[in-house]
Amino acid sequence: MTVPVAPITYISSDFLDEIQKNILVRPIPWDGYVRAALLSNEDATLLKSIEKQPQVVEKKLEHVAQTFATLLHTISREDVVKYLLALTVTLLETVPQFPGALLALSEKDASLPYEPFIKFLDKSQDIHLLAVKNLVILFSLKEAPSPYVNTTLTFITSKLATPADTNLQDIAVQSLGLLLQSKWYRGLFWTAAAERIPPLLTILSGSKTNIQLQYHTLLTLWLLSFERLPAKDLVTKFDIVPVYFDIIKNSVKEKTIRLAVALLVNAVTLAPKETISSLLVNQGLTFVGTLSERKWADEELVADLQTLKDTLQTAFDSMTTFDEYKNELESKKLSWSPPHRSEGFWRENAEEFKAHDWKVLKALVDIIKSGPTDPVVAAVAASDINRIFSIFPEAVKVVERIGGKVAIMELMNHPSDEVRYEALKATQTLISNTL
Repeated sequence: MTVPVAPITYISSDFLDEIQKNILVRPIPWDGYVRAALLSNEDATLLKSIEKQPQVVEKKLEHVAQTFATLLHTISREDVVKYLLALTVTLLETVPQFPGALLALSEKDASLPYEPFIKFLDKSQDIHLLAVKNLVILFSLKEAPSPYVNTTLTFITSKLATPADTNLQDIAVQSLGLLLQSKWYRGLFWTAAAERIPPLLTILSGSKTNIQLQYHTLLTLWLLSFERLPAKDLVTKFDIVPVYFDIIKNSVKEKTIRLAVALLVNAVTLAPKETISSLLVNQGLTFVGTLSERKWADEELVADLQTLKDTLQTAFDSMTTFDEYKNELESKKLSWSPPHRSEGFWRENAEEFKAHDWKVLKALVDIIKSGPTDPVVAAVAASDINRIFSIFPEAVKVVERIGGKVAIMELMNHPSDEVRYEALKATQTLISNTL
């Protein structure tokens, strides 16, 4: 799948449309504001004429654009601010030449047309939602300076995507879906990925019954996956593979499955070395193979599944048993896969566990010290450490040196019987090789 190149599509939200409509039908006492010196008579006359005949804007594009920018910068009355923001959105959406007139203001002042909208992001909900809608439309039409874009992206992900309000969440992910069609904006977004991605993953995990919200969120992440670093990090740092497998497994919509699979294809295509192992550790080859056997109407989905299956199969066929073990270790998702209980595996690969200054042993100790929530992970790590102690008694000193002895012994108080058993065996071997 390629990044869609299409005419700008505006945010579709009944919730936001209702806010906008209610503001525009509420009467504003323009003459009273003129008498109170809040507005000039000229500005009030212009606004009243637009209320009566919106087509007047087409005859005074530059004047209207400059007036709106000036008023948004200077007016503080909330009802007027709301009205101007709602009317600006309407004009951007309905008057074809108006966006160009507003964007042209940057030729005289680099802060325009963005600064007047940015200042409203910390105001009340109606105001900041309309400010975001204006900014997203403008950003979508022309690449904007990075400070304004970053401020808006941070606001969208931290304020709109974070609350458990599906209306706000959907506005957030639709806004991102519009902006991230741009390579420039994808790069800017990823400069703060550590803060911006978790809210999107939270939305995904909580949107199982809201198909449209789930789809819009997947679309946002898919757009990001067209860049190598995001494609890699989504898999390796943000661990999306099990999340996506769960979505694919439970989704009833083919378009949702298509997006999830397409992101995984982008990941293994752009960053194969870093991402394929994660799919294999999560039993991706079997999972994708099963998916490939189903009847799909979407030809792109069929092709993507075949690509994914072929890529994983080729990688799996070239792996040694120790490669499989390393992949599992790097994922930190240890399970009782065959190597852990195979005497032949430990005998044949003994030196690998000592190589690179005991890299494997140290990784196992790190897993235990991190306090894994899954008892199976802790039990397998303790078992593997015990096997290394049995083969290399000198490994005990390595574990003591890096502070692993106490961590292993503390597992003997773990609530899981299996963890306590494996920790006891490792502790006994450790002590016997210490005396």
